[in-house]
Amino acid sequence: MLASGGAALFACQYIAARELGSTFFVTELSLLLATLITLLGPSIGYALGSRLSPSGIGENLWALLALLSHLALPWSIRIASTWLGPAHPGWALLTAAVLIMIPCGYYAVLLPLYAHSDSLPRLYAAELGGALLVLCCLALMPSYLLLRAGYLLVPVVLAQLRYGRWVALVALSGSAALIGLGPTLDQQVTAAYYHRVHGLQAPTLRASDYSPHQRIDIVADGAETALFLDGVPFYRSGSLDAFSVLLAEVPGALRPTQGTALVVGSGSFSSAARLHRLGYRVQVIELDARVAALGFTHFAPIHRLAPHDITLTIDDARHALAHSTARFDLIVLDVPAPYRIATALLHTPTFYRQVAQHLAPGGVVALSLCEALSEPLAQRIAQSAAQVFAELLVVDSSAVGLPVLYAASKLPFSKEQVAQTLAERDPSSAVELFPDTHVRRLIRAVRPLSDRDLLGVLLLARQVYAPE
Repeated sequence: MLASGGAALFACQYIAARELGSTFFVTELSLLLATLITLLGPSIGYALGSRLSPSGIGENLWALLALLSHLALPWSIRIASTWLGPAHPGWALLTAAVLIMIPCGYYAVLLPLYAHSDSLPRLYAAELGGALLVLCCLALMPSYLLLRAGYLLVPVVLAQLRYGRWVALVALSGSAALIGLGPTLDQQVTAAYYHRVHGLQAPTLRASDYSPHQRIDIVADGAETALFLDGVPFYRSGSLDAFSVLLAEVPGALRPTQGTALVVGSGSFSSAARLHRLGYRVQVIELDARVAALGFTHFAPIHRLAPHDITLTIDDARHALAHSTARFDLIVLDVPAPYRIATALLHTPTFYRQVAQHLAPGGVVALSLCEALSEPLAQRIAQSAAQVFAELLVVDSSAVGLPVLYAASKLPFSKEQVAQTLAERDPSSAVELFPDTHVRRLIRAVRPLSDRDLLGVLLLARQVYAPE
């Protein structure tokens, strides 16, 4: 019984950390918060263990609530955010914390409730053994759906050992129903979440998966298809499609020759597709194999690429470039904003120097500043680039809403050529260009993002994560 309790506790902590992160904007801060919440439940359980009696009313009621909370956990956190999040994010987070602490606290209370001084070491070892078994299952499970099915069945084992056959059958019927209805619940909960929290009008979930790195949701909304990574929009075929034009197509079209191009980050493959159609030989480096697979499949009507049109490498960009001698005429950094340490390392002078070493003569780097140039984050990214590249040009188009920075030892095009190219592609868009001298004057007192000072990354994430 203690082994199954340890397994249930660890499984709850894992699911809770994943769901909290993918609902409330995952950063190292949200992961720390998830850890705190999932450990607070066991602390409450240990504190109350000596005050409860086995099979008493209090324990039985707690067990019932724990079973219900456990079974609902894969969906209840997003449901709480949907109902309360936009207007009351603090209450949504508090509700999620309570939903997590109820089962975590109950699974932890079993040890002080049943152990005696002579049996405590053996029972505690059994509890840890159950948690270790779940850890092994996490490493071996081929998909999140199977992992979730196993998670939903864990309390059935505990119910059999603790309360007997009939209670276990009731728990099994509930678990089986949720396993069968899981895809339908995913559709309904995800649609409600993206409608209420992200403002999509009629969202429909096309695909959803958990990779080792993040939750991936591909959501259709009318004629648009959107890619969300951990609940954050990374690409939308309508509103964010102009972003790939500014980030990849414009600098690609303005280069005097279309040779080789590197795109770091696959997403919807829109940037890679635009460069391929311009005549570039395109290599894409993507960290997350599931993002690449889902993006290539579900955005095929948009990118219209055949598998042999590009070269795809699944690897960390820093590792891949460190083990490559290839040089590129254009390098496009289509990576998320630096609100996590892993992505912040792709916005530092250290990484930009690595990128610069792979530029061919006359090569250009294009990257997003993630915010308006007047904002602290954009200025720190620009300062990181200014430490490495001799010439910068920032382009801000009203069609995109996010400025893009072009950098090189010497840019092979002028700001007037950029303005003309953008006007040809979107005459209705208002464009503002900031030349090198203006950018450097604006950021002269700003520190770059640094791989030796990542506390600043967490503080920037805190500014975005904090509700207004």
